[in-house]
Amino acid sequence: MQNLSSKENFFIGVALSNSSNYDSSICVLDRNSKIVLLDKFYYAQDIDYFFENSPYIKNSIVAFSVPYDNKMLEGKWRIHSKNYKALFDNFKINRDDWTNRISKRCLDTIRNLKEKNIKVIRCDINQLRRSYGLCPHYLSRTSIDCKNLQISLKIKYGFSQMPENMLPASSLESIIVAMFAFDYIKGDKTAPMFEIDGIPVLERKIFS
Repeated sequence: MQNLSSKENFFIGVALSNSSNYDSSICVLDRNSKIVLLDKFYYAQDIDYFFENSPYIKNSIVAFSVPYDNKMLEGKWRIHSKNYKALFDNFKINRDDWTNRISKRCLDTIRNLKEKNIKVIRCDINQLRRSYGLCPHYLSRTSIDCKNLQISLKIKYGFSQMPENMLPASSLESIIVAMFAFDYIKGDKTAPMFEIDGIPVLERKIFS
């Protein structure tokens, strides 16, 4: 058991997808760094419902990962970004916010939690994987990467209660985000990387 002097009883990690087409996951750790809940969601309304009704919210800290927007991958952007494309007066390089790499999904959820005086932090899942020594050795989020990540979480970080069957990528990522919330309270060094709606996205400075 970790020696925690803080009042937080639960450490909640939310691995957000950029849309309801992909799954998001929530992991809840207790003060012994044990998984007490692991669930998957698709819609922002379901995530809101969880935070409105979950018994784990009181005396907790919540960490949200930053979802990356995939609009830049759409065909329309590729057409307009060709260097031989004539730029007319009515052409806007950032029309519909195409160049924005960050999705602002669930910002209302985060604001509501902060209004209830719940501690909320944000993080980048790729930076966390590097800081915890869980760098992908294979193409990220492929089956073999998820298998490798799940085994690493079991062996290196002691999550022996994880099932034998393969967990979704978002569930594995939510465990890492919850770990960050736990270690943030323990006092791990962090530094802001950038801000979203006035909330800093924190970089974990201690590398394992």
